[in-house]
Amino acid sequence: IKICLNRIYRMFMKYLLPILVAFCLFACQRYSDNWEKICDIENYIESRPDSALAVLEAIDVEKLSSDEERAKYALYMSMALDKNYIDVSEDSIASVAVNYYSRKGPMKYRARAYYYLGLAYYYQQDYDRAILEFTKAEKAAEVSDSLYLGMTKSIQGHSYYETHNLEEVLNCFHKAYDIYSALSEYSKACSVMYKLISTYIAKLEFEKAEEMLLDLLDN
Repeated sequence: IKICLNRIYRMFMKYLLPILVAFCLFACQRYSDNWEKICDIENYIESRPDSALAVLEAIDVEKLSSDEERAKYALYMSMALDKNYIDVSEDSIASVAVNYYSRKGPMKYRARAYYYLGLAYYYQQDYDRAILEFTKAEKAAEVSDSLYLGMTKSIQGHSYYETHNLEEVLNCFHKAYDIYSALSEYSKACSVMYKLISTYIAKLEFEKAEEMLLDLLDN
């Protein structure tokens, strides 16, 4: 038995130990020193988007060491730019997030990645591609993120407006209004209601526009 144990020990030291050491080193190097800083951004990006943007801009992207790390950085950078009212027509940032979250990770991140890629195409005035990405965002948001579902339907409505598809505009804005109302996001719901009224006016459906305006004033 002692001989067998010695053989097992020697085999472990010769073959298995190097593999375990290599695995541990790989696990330790999976994320850079910026990982915790990037993850923490989700805790304040909604309330302090300017602080989030400042933190992200201070990070050296070249030092990010994994696909997941680069994807989360790209997603939060897309969010921070948007929440600081900086329109980004360059799609390369959001594409990094989409390339990762379209295959793995939480569905809410997939929804947001597609949303911001669609937003980039929207600012490029490539409305057909924007609508395609917003449709993907919608499918992911339906099961993960009601607020982004409302945001997606709203900007999707704007995209359809640019393609002169007023029926789809109304469909999107009505859904966005219902979602925002259910979430008690009243300022967003009110904004969408004004867009609905404007669309009915554009369709020369003045009675419907008046009906919605009176409903808005009553509430």
